[in-house]
This record gives sequence, structure tokens and C-alpha cells, in this order.
Amino acid sequence: MDWNNKTWEFEDEAYSPKRKFNNKGSQWHPHIIGSFYSFRNSKVVEFESLNERLFYYFLELERDVVRYFVQPIQVPILTDKKEWFHIPDVLVFRQGSQPALIQIK
Repeated sequence: MDWNNKTWEFEDEAYSPKRKFNNKGSQWHPHIIGSFYSFRNSKVVEFESLNERLFYYFLELERDVVRYFVQPIQVPILTDKKEWFHIPDVLVFRQGSQPALIQIK
């Protein structure tokens, strides 16, 4: 797919982060949160771990990456007892490829 000549207004709105970045609930195992300016996205990108930060740095350097969205969607998970939502870490658009939804561990 050719993503280079695309305008991203729709995706910027549709794939905006689905939750706030914080350390809530991590008093026993705190993690690092922060942000940096993404030249691929022309905006600030937030991260919740060193692994996420490193992965986003690699996306910034990868030539085929056109754009990426952090915490882009909510995936409903249904169990017998309740429904909850999983939020994947990143949606990546690479030139010549379908978008890829990625969970960083």
C-alpha cells in the first residue's frame, strides 16, 4: 500500500490514545513513563516502559515506517464473568504493507 501521499487527519482522530499514561496501580512495580517528540508523527509520543520507548525509537529510524499510533484501539474481551478492554501498544503503518497492530513486552 502507498501511504506516503496520504493525509492522516482521520487516523489521527480515530487512533488517538485510548487511555491516559500514568503509574496508577504500579506502587509495587513502578514503571517508567515519559514522552519524546516523534518526527514520524509530527507530535509528542508517550510511553509507559523502557521497552516501549526503545521500540518507538526503532520505529523512528526504520525507513519503511510512515506513521505509528500509540494505544490506538480498545479490543473488547468477553469472559463468563465480565467484559473488559485490552489496549494494544501500537499500530504501525509501513510503506508497501498492511497496518500492523503490535503488543510490546
